[in-house]
Amino acid sequence: MSEAHEPEESQEPEKGITPGRAPRDEGTPLSDVLANLATIGRIDPLAGFRAQLADISRVTGPAAALQAQFRRNDELLASVRSKIVADAGLTTLPSIMASLRPQIDPLAGFRAQLADISRVTGPAVVLQAQLPKLMPAIHPLAGIWSAGLLPSQAILAGLRAQTAVIDPLASTLRSLAEQARSAFPSQLLRQALSAGTRLLLPDNLRHVRVQLWPWLLRISAKDGICLAWAPRPELVDMLITLRTSQARHQVLLDHRKEVLEDVTESLSEVDHPDLLVYQELVEEAVDCLADGRDSAAQALLGNVLDSCMREHGHDWLTDRFANAQFTGTSSHNRLKGALATYDGNSRIRPGMFTAYLLVTSLKNTFGPAPKQDTFNRHLAAHHAAKGSYCSEFALAAVLSVQALLRHLDGYLWART
Repeated sequence: MSEAHEPEESQEPEKGITPGRAPRDEGTPLSDVLANLATIGRIDPLAGFRAQLADISRVTGPAAALQAQFRRNDELLASVRSKIVADAGLTTLPSIMASLRPQIDPLAGFRAQLADISRVTGPAVVLQAQLPKLMPAIHPLAGIWSAGLLPSQAILAGLRAQTAVIDPLASTLRSLAEQARSAFPSQLLRQALSAGTRLLLPDNLRHVRVQLWPWLLRISAKDGICLAWAPRPELVDMLITLRTSQARHQVLLDHRKEVLEDVTESLSEVDHPDLLVYQELVEEAVDCLADGRDSAAQALLGNVLDSCMREHGHDWLTDRFANAQFTGTSSHNRLKGALATYDGNSRIRPGMFTAYLLVTSLKNTFGPAPKQDTFNRHLAAHHAAKGSYCSEFALAAVLSVQALLRHLDGYLWART
């Protein structure tokens, strides 16, 4: 190795020794050769690399770069060893060199550090190579994946087997689950869910099949009556079977007593302080209907409806129909905006069904109309004439106003 290519930090070689070459004197004793070889440990031909690798380790410590450098150093040392063997003719030198490696390998310390780093950090390449071996130990589904069991039953079987190993309670829990399935079959579960859904409906409508809800909405719109909470289920069934408004109104007139009893029972559930005055006025109107004073009851109920809607009904509509676009401040416009949220085709949620029944019945009550085919508060109050007051309108009004009070009572208590 010429002087121009020696690293800057290397020491001067001892007399008679040239770095990278063994003495040419074939008569030199082996002990002297070993002594001369030992001096290589004091000569650091890789001092510059050592300093650079130390800097790199402090900043980034990339294991791959260090390993590449070590491979290049191994090649250099291997060439030095082969040259010594060729020049000195020492056949036992490899074993001697192995024993002297810690002294003649200037990067032995780095090698030891790299081994420690690899054990602690686990470079990605090493981890990727080891993952297939480690999978059965670290992942309970590794056996399933390796076996290629794709069908659901095979996966479940593997899961149960693996769970039994990692969870001592797995078999007990699985047994309990199987007992629960046998004790509560899917049909019973559906019945339980259906019963829970019906609890969101008034007592008098819980027996009505969902398929008949659109027909109830049609009755509400055509007759101007809300059938929520009153009348009783038997009368609701009778009304559903009839095809004309006239026939349905006649059923209510023929069962006036039962209708008024059901309205009174429903009103007894209204107890919010802000509604007590309206509750008393409706009870007075019920007494009028019981005595046959239908026109007086209709006028009183119309005023109660208008006052309730203005004071609490608009806020209830805003809260209940959160997605509605309200374009005006009148009761008619507010009801129109609420009705626009139902397209007539999608299924109504049970909790919203009675709300749609009510706003459907009140649409005609507050809407503009040239004549009074159903109960219309505005025409009765401002255009009193023959036909403005009749028993059919009075019974329709009392059914709708009790439903409005029931909705407002729940809304006000929830807000309070």
